[in-house]
Amino acid sequence: MKKTILTIYIISIFIICITLVHAVSIDAVKQGDDALLYQTCNNCTFCNITKIINPNNNSILSNVEFNQDDTYYSLLLLGGNTTTLGKYSYFYHCGNSDESKTGKIDFQVTPSGREGNDNIVLIIIFVVVIYVITFLCFFGRNVPLSILSGMFMSFFGVWIIRNGVVIYRDNLTNYFGYVTIAIGSIIALWAAIEWIEETF
Repeated sequence: MKKTILTIYIISIFIICITLVHAVSIDAVKQGDDALLYQTCNNCTFCNITKIINPNNNSILSNVEFNQDDTYYSLLLLGGNTTTLGKYSYFYHCGNSDESKTGKIDFQVTPSGREGNDNIVLIIIFVVVIYVITFLCFFGRNVPLSILSGMFMSFFGVWIIRNGVVIYRDNLTNYFGYVTIAIGSIIALWAAIEWIEETF
């Protein structure tokens, strides 16, 4: 009988520890946007963020209390704190008068607010196709298509500068965007000048 009670007691403590604080995962946040940090806890009477650190391991905030809504605890990290790209972490301490739990949750800040590079192959194929079509039209002396593809290439360069390539947005993608704009503009202008000279 004593073993049964002890076993039930151990199992119930184990279940309470597991259900006390549920691990969450935060979606990627777009650079400069607000980030909603949250935690769920069934039996908690308090839940605090002990520290939020940026990718440079500098502390952004410390000892901040979550806003409570029943078992859901949240804090809105303002966009001025998410200007550096990379992995951010926040450490929490949640519990009640009997027990508590601490932990760390990571989230990514990316240029586009997406994480992962699943579409990188598709983007590379798209870039190659745009460059090939533009150069084939230009060197094949197809003036109207050279103008259109050059303009499209310029707009694509602006899009690359603005959004980056999937999750990457740094000096390399910016320079690639500038080169794409320059090549597209030169081809479109050159083809337009040739078209005007042929017409008049």
